[in-house]
Amino acid sequence: MTLHQKHYYRFILIFIATIFYFLANVQRVAIPGAIFDLLQSDFSVCASKITLLGAIFCYMYAITQLVVGLMVDKIGGFRVIAIGGVMFALGAIIFPHSSSILGLYFSRAFVGFGAATFYLSAIREVKKYAKDRNFSLAVSYILFIGYSGGIIANAPLVMCVNEIGWRNSLYLIGYFTLFLALIYLIVLFIFKPVHIETDTHISLEPFREVLSNRRNINIFIFGSINYGLYYVLQSVIGKKFLQDFCNISVNKAALILSCMAVISAFAGTITAIISKCINNRRAVIFKTVAVLSFLSVLSVCVFLVFNIQTKFIALIFCIPSFIGSISPLLITTLHLINRYEVSATAVSIQNFGFFMMVGVLGMISGMLMNVFEPKSLNGVLIYSNKSYLLVFLLFLILSIFELFCAFRIKDCNK
Repeated sequence: MTLHQKHYYRFILIFIATIFYFLANVQRVAIPGAIFDLLQSDFSVCASKITLLGAIFCYMYAITQLVVGLMVDKIGGFRVIAIGGVMFALGAIIFPHSSSILGLYFSRAFVGFGAATFYLSAIREVKKYAKDRNFSLAVSYILFIGYSGGIIANAPLVMCVNEIGWRNSLYLIGYFTLFLALIYLIVLFIFKPVHIETDTHISLEPFREVLSNRRNINIFIFGSINYGLYYVLQSVIGKKFLQDFCNISVNKAALILSCMAVISAFAGTITAIISKCINNRRAVIFKTVAVLSFLSVLSVCVFLVFNIQTKFIALIFCIPSFIGSISPLLITTLHLINRYEVSATAVSIQNFGFFMMVGVLGMISGMLMNVFEPKSLNGVLIYSNKSYLLVFLLFLILSIFELFCAFRIKDCNK
């Protein structure tokens, strides 16, 4: 195989991996958020069992993040994506085929494991072959395409569900994912990636070093809460809350969440540009983000306390949409305050914190929503402002912790 052909096949593999990442974001945001009421009605279960669908995905995604880096070092990013792609496709098909809530949980575990392999593996392969001056641009393309999945997972998906039902809509996504996985395996077989690294051994020492650094801990807590608050709104309860409390229709609520995803897709690039314009300072951005996060959650709590059912809340949701996508700045900071040899481990721990926080918050949110008895309207459960107030009071407490940790983060020139 000529060098030109190898570059061609490598590009195809990275491109397919990016589409996998896009589909992973569709799965993460769409379930349960976009079809919350439909799942609750069809399976006749309470909110906590529906929010657990998102939690299981996030738990599996988070745990897998801790081992993906080791797997990539051992067998290469392309092989890890192949394993993840097959698991992801199987989970995507099992979900709409399931007739019980346990089947849905099982499929979400598969999807979560597979989804966790795409981003880090693709970035590692891009890093191997892209020139340094092009690396950041390549990563931004992958992130933008991936985050665009959150746009499709709301208004466009809801329109499709309205036409052909949620099962058929997810079947289309599942079988397309399976087709993509088969294409990937064929190209990978032709490409024949480099040999397996036999000298790489699993060690917990990098984790110990990273977790013993107090500067890392402040960033991990701040970043995890910031990310968690946004993505619980985006992928678990946001659409349901807009429907129940703000009296916004299903389609308009889905459109609002799609707009949130658009803002999120551009936010990472914008905050990176802002940081560059202020001499690569990041701490001041983190502090500003924490203040905005606190104020946005506080304002929603005020509306809930006084039962002000205003559509203005939809605009407030745009704030966490923008400030929830500061991953590029967090990753840069972690690389600066950690040795190169353990910087990848630091990033994997931060990713673990991101999705573990989303999973825990999603699960607890479902439990809190059930504290007060919901009303049933045409088979759809409607939760009161008291239920949502409990949820947002939890968010408010966490935003105070986020604020505390943000003001302990300092810029460094390492």
